Amino acid sequence: MSAVLTLEHVKKTIKGNPIINDLSFSVQAGEIFGLLGPNGAGKTTTIRMIVGLIGLTDGDIIVSGKSVKKNFEEAVKNIGAIVENPEMYKHLTGYQNLKQYARMHKGISKEKIDEVIELVGLTERIDEKVRTYSLGMRQRLGLAQCLLHDPKLLILDEPTNGLDPAGIREFRDHLRMLTETKGMSVIVSSHLLSEMEMMCDRIAIIQQGTLTDIQYVRDFVDNDQMVYLIETGPLDNVKNWLQQDWNATFVDSGFTVSVNKEEVPLLLNRLIDSKVSVYSAKEIVKTLEQRFLEVTTHTNGGL
Repeated sequence: MSAVLTLEHVKKTIKGNPIINDLSFSVQAGEIFGLLGPNGAGKTTTIRMIVGLIGLTDGDIIVSGKSVKKNFEEAVKNIGAIVENPEMYKHLTGYQNLKQYARMHKGISKEKIDEVIELVGLTERIDEKVRTYSLGMRQRLGLAQCLLHDPKLLILDEPTNGLDPAGIREFRDHLRMLTETKGMSVIVSSHLLSEMEMMCDRIAIIQQGTLTDIQYVRDFVDNDQMVYLIETGPLDNVKNWLQQDWNATFVDSGFTVSVNKEEVPLLLNRLIDSKVSVYSAKEIVKTLEQRFLEVTTHTNGGL
């Protein structure tokens, strides 16, 4: 796959304070790439630099082979973006809003407007005033606006804020359809970790303006070490070696332990040999949120 977006040692300093520190990563064609991090980590600042709302202190950003620093207009032609909330003329209809936006770009036909309306599922409501739209419908209209000029890269800053679960799922399905049918790349910034887990192919974790990790979501959640809940009888006689040899954490029903799958029989056999009653061993699947907290806690040396 070829890179649609590349950040090369990007830095941003404001009034002598480093906001973004030597940020480098690439987004491939047809993937949904997530930017994860707590509030103030630098996600929105990074997006603002990509779309040209603020300048770079150092480094460069390449969009479809064009430098944002050296060839800004050519670079941003390939981008569609919603930074924070989509802004619309609420007294106009959805269709009138799209026509107004289409005037900013050359060659957007009526057929293209109709195509994106159908693509985002607004055909039935497009001739109604935007002030009557729900938040989810306004998000879809904003998405249609971004798609009018056929960008290669779609950037969405906290796109699911305020949406109900049905709206979030619908929005997620639209993004997946765009990547699969049009080969478009998508960057999504969010703090909703569970949604990022279902939405993204890869995620980048940003902490205090620094990139701490990039992983495929499946690798980020699934790793060799799994957490097991072992339900047992009394553990008084074996607590010492469980803590020392297995780093166990004790709970009311027994203990939890992080081990490879192959090590589980060894542990259970040792418990049985020690006359401990074992009632069950349950695998606890780590969520993206748990892995995120592990990575960020390790990076910061504790929260």
